[in-house]
Amino acid sequence: MASETTQLEEKRIRFIKRSLVSFALWQLTYLTRYFQLDINNFITGFITFISIISGIVWAYYLIKIVLSSFLIQKKRSLAISLNNEYYQMIRLKSFRIGFWAILGSVGILFALSLYVTVNIQVVLHILLIVGVICPQVSYLILDKNEVLSDE
Repeated sequence: MASETTQLEEKRIRFIKRSLVSFALWQLTYLTRYFQLDINNFITGFITFISIISGIVWAYYLIKIVLSSFLIQKKRSLAISLNNEYYQMIRLKSFRIGFWAILGSVGILFALSLYVTVNIQVVLHILLIVGVICPQVSYLILDKNEVLSDE
């Protein structure tokens, strides 16, 4: 039987993965409405259904993560072991990667806007997606790399 800390670390990774997938599905299907594709009503309804379900799943995992963090804070020794220097370093690196991804996206979209008219809502939506997805993906990659290098 794994220790409580190990179980909570695995649970955190599972939450992040599920939250990431549901957020990506929710926002990417929502982003399709800006492109005004000429598709039939069935496909439009299906995309809307996927977007709504993904948004609900994302909200569920977001609430679940927040509630579990409140419960963990009551157990100080467990909270300290889950927030050690290793995880602080990974969070900082993930934030840094997310920041540079947003900055790179701004540069790409600005360069694109010099040649093509770009809707500001599309730009903001793309930056939102990049700003949420990149740090989570980098966290999962960095955590996996560190675990593999420890073995």
